[in-house]
Amino acid sequence: MQAHPTLTTRLRHGARVVFPPGWWGFTLRTWAALLLSLLVAFWTQIESPASAAVTVMLLAQPLRGQALSKAFYRVVGTLIGGVVALCLISMFGQERQILLGGCAIWMAICAYVGTLRRGFRAYGALLSGYVVALIAIAHIDAPQNAFHVTIARVSTVMIGVASIATVALLSGTPHVWPRLVRGLQKVAAEARHETHLALDDTTPTLTSLETIALSSTVFSLAHQVHDTRTELTKGRLRAKGAQVCLIGMVTALSCCRSLLFLMRHATINPAVMALTRSDIHAPSGTDRTTIMTDLLDRLPADTPRLTRADAWRLERTASLIASRHSSRKGLNTLLKAAPLGKVKAMSQFAFHPDRVAAFINAIRVLFCFSVAAALFIGSGQPNASTALSQCAMLLCLGVTQPNSATFGRGILVGTPLGIITAGITSFLILPHTSTVPSMAIIMLLQVTISCLLIMNPATAAMGSHYAPFFFVFLGLNNHHDYNFLSFVDRNTFYLCAAGITAFFLIKFIPPQPRQTRFRITLSIANELERQFSSRSPAFTPALLSRKYDRLHQLYTLSRTISEASKGKAAWRICERFISLADLTTALARLELDLKTARQYPELAQLAETTQKDMSHMELFSLAEHLSLMAEKMLSQVSSSSKPAYVVAVLCAAGLEEVRFLLQENKSALRHYGIGRRRW
Repeated sequence: MQAHPTLTTRLRHGARVVFPPGWWGFTLRTWAALLLSLLVAFWTQIESPASAAVTVMLLAQPLRGQALSKAFYRVVGTLIGGVVALCLISMFGQERQILLGGCAIWMAICAYVGTLRRGFRAYGALLSGYVVALIAIAHIDAPQNAFHVTIARVSTVMIGVASIATVALLSGTPHVWPRLVRGLQKVAAEARHETHLALDDTTPTLTSLETIALSSTVFSLAHQVHDTRTELTKGRLRAKGAQVCLIGMVTALSCCRSLLFLMRHATINPAVMALTRSDIHAPSGTDRTTIMTDLLDRLPADTPRLTRADAWRLERTASLIASRHSSRKGLNTLLKAAPLGKVKAMSQFAFHPDRVAAFINAIRVLFCFSVAAALFIGSGQPNASTALSQCAMLLCLGVTQPNSATFGRGILVGTPLGIITAGITSFLILPHTSTVPSMAIIMLLQVTISCLLIMNPATAAMGSHYAPFFFVFLGLNNHHDYNFLSFVDRNTFYLCAAGITAFFLIKFIPPQPRQTRFRITLSIANELERQFSSRSPAFTPALLSRKYDRLHQLYTLSRTISEASKGKAAWRICERFISLADLTTALARLELDLKTARQYPELAQLAETTQKDMSHMELFSLAEHLSLMAEKMLSQVSSSSKPAYVVAVLCAAGLEEVRFLLQENKSALRHYGIGRRRW
């Protein structure tokens, strides 16, 4: 019988949920940066010191690299937005409709770019969009003050950025890179276990979904790579090392998946099996061709002629060993800034660009902002332009969220909570505060609540709105206004802005997992279609990273859909398109090997004929034809001509893999209509 948890255990679990690890240090560092920014802003008598506090709370991150990276892109985004705002006001300062239209178009462009980018680069793009609203729209009735307002805005941002950077550098803020290293080492250990099973186990129990799940875990670490550049010397080189490590691991896992397929569907020569066990001495060399040469040299002299399956096994093993070497090399570069050498080419990192989602988000921002502008500006109220600026900010921040509906619900809760807390602080606490220490204590309480909300996943959406905009609702200024009617009037518009924005984020074309999954699968199908038409890009690390980014998203979306529908259909679709994506890269790799084969006189004619057949032959007849081409490749060259023989084995392995994947995906190709012109 399972024991029930004791009351003490439940209390400890509840405490860990409410007070996550590291929350106290994060709170103190954020509080110190907030106090520093407010002291500098009040001392310099800068206009709207609350903006400096807002900047600090927006940049608050638990890790140093995250805070510094986000601060950098905030500076860049603010400067770009300020320049664009000045240009729009100088050209259309007297034309309100054109000015608002220009702001809407610029925000839509920034939303488009922000959707295509990842991490804090996306934040910088979105920031440059809503900064235009903060400057141009908030002072639409006084365009002559635009330059002064821009300088004040940039100054407050710089104060906030300098404060957060100073505290991050001087305090014991945890770094990103040790966490990234631990994550890479943990995943590398799991990947080694997978490779041992793939090389040794004669009755494999792993599935393609399990290898993709581990690859998805690898790619979930990719967002941390860029943040390490701000923490370490030679940060660019170390980041490239981390990218090489990631590419190496996902390539090794791809080899594992091929080996698992091979063991289930083919018989391997015992000598080849013994040679490619995981416990053999590692072959010399670091690239696939050199390792393959070494493996072929180690084959016993009495080994029968290699079969197609033997060639495939040898090629996948050589690729796996080369990938593991590059992964270790990349991790060593991350740790010690050692030169990458020949594996530097594997640092080409590319993500899948969802341009349809980017266009939809741009349309959402354009339409929602236009409706909000008609409502607020049409009302003619004094605070309407300020509320419209707030609406623009929330739209830009929320529209690119993976789940904008959750962000919208966070706005609905965070805004009233922030206004109520600001009212209590403004009229019940601040009138009795006359010293800096007492103000610091009040800010500590506020920062503690904000950091706890931000660090808990269940309240993160609400906290990300409550934490920074508390100071906007409070209206903290050099001469604080204790007028209750003014407070109510100002925050009524903020509340309306939050309601309108949340409505659009929740109801107007919100991203749906099934629609996103459809676009991912469509991109896989389109790339395979281009491959069949000989128009696909060459086999490069960028092609691999883009493939695994798609599969990472596909796996994540399939898990979400499966949990919602409680069915297995999502996983079946996921497995189909994993195999189709493998076919795409197998075709690209084979094309590269055939190009190499054309450099050898004894292989040139056969490689040329094979390439021509692959480009023009009827698709489902091609599978049988490829087996004949693979046999010819293996018999065309004598093993005494070592370089040509190695290339011939590589080509035969690629032909066998493509043949197998074509047969494996025959029904899927027909079902989805892929390569219809060649049926």
